[in-house]
Amino acid sequence: MNKEFLISVCSPVYNEAENLPLLIKRVNQAMKSRYQEWEQVLVDDGSTDQSVSVIEDHKRDYPNISLHRHDHNLGESYAWDTAFKNSNGDVVVMLAADLQSPPEEIPKMVDMVIDHDADVASGIRRNRKDSLFYWAATRVLNQFMCWVFGLKVKDVSSSFFAVKSEFLKNLKLYKNDHRYILAILKRRGAKINEIPFRHEDRKLGKSKYSKLKVVYAIPEIIRFTTRYYTGKYDPQSKTMAEQGMMYE
Repeated sequence: MNKEFLISVCSPVYNEAENLPLLIKRVNQAMKSRYQEWEQVLVDDGSTDQSVSVIEDHKRDYPNISLHRHDHNLGESYAWDTAFKNSNGDVVVMLAADLQSPPEEIPKMVDMVIDHDADVASGIRRNRKDSLFYWAATRVLNQFMCWVFGLKVKDVSSSFFAVKSEFLKNLKLYKNDHRYILAILKRRGAKINEIPFRHEDRKLGKSKYSKLKVVYAIPEIIRFTTRYYTGKYDPQSKTMAEQGMMYE
């Protein structure tokens, strides 16, 4: 392992005050024994609990933390977008703040990217702890994504992955694009490998997922597919700002 790479571990945060102390501690423990250069990028997406205060308190003991804030809740994709723009790493890791994806698995992801010729290392959830409804919905999404976008993956929506930062350059995300990030990265030429990881129960805080999201899934997927095949995510495409477009 070449330890001179800078690694950015990014987590969107929305009302996760209960999970944040353990998230920060576990990320620090997983990273400090393996890598010389790394940062933890936390993006608060308009939390109404004590999330910001918790992060500010921990910054004194964990100088690797950088905090970026949204004045109000804009949605997970916007939080990812902010994380990508404020990451300095050669490799960027996305990790949910709810701790269902264990930080201890991060080195496996990073090693796959740095040492094994993968542009993206994406997690496959083993023994998933989601409800039957959410499991079924994501199974349908997985089949659709593989069929329409030519993905050859077993889990399109684990939201736990490591990627070479070059594939995020000038990338603009629209509303809910975080659900389709592997398709976007493939469109940008990334080689994707998958790594199984143990999926854990949410022990603290409340899930942000709602069954209503499934209701809006069909028109949302149509919009995404249109953007995808008209080149909105291609590296050479103009940025959304240049096109006069706004986040949905």
